[in-house]
Amino acid sequence: MLGSYKTASVDQPKGAITDLATDIVDVMRGYKTMQERAEDDLRPIVERLHTLHSHHASALFRVLETYGGEPDKAGSIMGVVHSVVATARDWTGSLDTSALPQILAGEKQVINSYSAAIDNLKDAPRLRGILEDQRAVLRAHIAALEQ
Repeated sequence: MLGSYKTASVDQPKGAITDLATDIVDVMRGYKTMQERAEDDLRPIVERLHTLHSHHASALFRVLETYGGEPDKAGSIMGVVHSVVATARDWTGSLDTSALPQILAGEKQVINSYSAAIDNLKDAPRLRGILEDQRAVLRAHIAALEQ
């Protein structure tokens, strides 16, 4: 589960953004592997999600820098896990649209990461607004994929 290995930060805005950005980078790492290995029916979906997360991560990195943080663009061990899972699915010949339910489950975990960050930013309405906007865009992408 994304974000479950995190601890609360004393510096709430910086900590909340750092945790969320790490989760997004981790998901992007899995999508990067999928872009290289996915079947033609899955590749455009993965590319769209990777691009969306890339834009969101870039915006979060800029915000993090304004709070004096340094973005960790490498992510965490979960990024390696996502990449390994994508590789294993490729080896078994199932890196196609049959992977969509797992992708959607992962995206819903990212939504949970957004919600956790938003909940920790009660005293930062501008920052909450940025995260709420990003979460809404991601929710729209998920809804489109669920149809």
